[in-house]
Amino acid sequence: MQLHSIVVGSALHVIVDGGLDDALSLAVLAGHGVPIAQVVATEGSVARSVTASATARWMSSLGSSSPVRIGEDRGIERPYPDGRDPFHGVDGFGGIVSALAAAVTPTEPFRRLDGTVLCTGALTSVARGLRLGHGIEGITWMGGSGAHGGNKTPWAEFNAWMDPWAADEVLTSGVQMRMVPLDVTTRFVWGARELRAMRDACRPTRLLADAVGAAHGPDARFIPHDAVTAVSFADPDLFSWGECHVRCETAGMITRGQTVIDRSGTVAPVLVADDVDVQGVTEWILAAIGRFPR
Repeated sequence: MQLHSIVVGSALHVIVDGGLDDALSLAVLAGHGVPIAQVVATEGSVARSVTASATARWMSSLGSSSPVRIGEDRGIERPYPDGRDPFHGVDGFGGIVSALAAAVTPTEPFRRLDGTVLCTGALTSVARGLRLGHGIEGITWMGGSGAHGGNKTPWAEFNAWMDPWAADEVLTSGVQMRMVPLDVTTRFVWGARELRAMRDACRPTRLLADAVGAAHGPDARFIPHDAVTAVSFADPDLFSWGECHVRCETAGMITRGQTVIDRSGTVAPVLVADDVDVQGVTEWILAAIGRFPR
């Protein structure tokens, strides 16, 4: 597949929360040569320190020199919620993180988010940056859900559920923003064919495919939420977008973390992905990781 060239007009900051789809998203960007100013490791289904360690080892395995720095381990208004299953393994890499290249666990806090942000976790660090006056020019976020419903609760997608206060603050900030919800990402259900292609691409993605199998079983079905979102940043023309006014529920006893359309139009609009070229995006991902030396 012929990949489109990417022009990044400003520094790109990537915020991850320690999952196998986060790892694939970083491989997609690195494989296509997208310059990353910093990778910010935050808490998600695993602790922040686990995210930081696994991400540093993964970036080293990819041969990337982009620095990994420390993001948030607490929500913008209150602690992150309990009840987070380490879906991708207690080490953030299917239990086989020791197979990755060695790397020093990062301890340096993240630097200013001046430029563009790709966030595949909770929006806490982005909200913090906005409060501190960072020069954030644009945001692409894997998060939220519409008609699909949630994947953490019946209503809430995980990244929105982690910190709905941050999500609502960022969604209504007026900063140029693209949101890639579950309605789009769950259309990608990878099985044996795609995992075989990952194994054939290069050693790091072979290990990633092994981690998917270790975490979810030999007949694993893998949804590459964050890699899809990375492609939406790199090649948004593979998606269709609708301009919506979006809020995130912060007060509901049952629906906290639900993203909803604000039909009053009183908040700034964001672009929400509402359709996608599934085959085109899948080919894009596999072509990008196929650029690594075998």
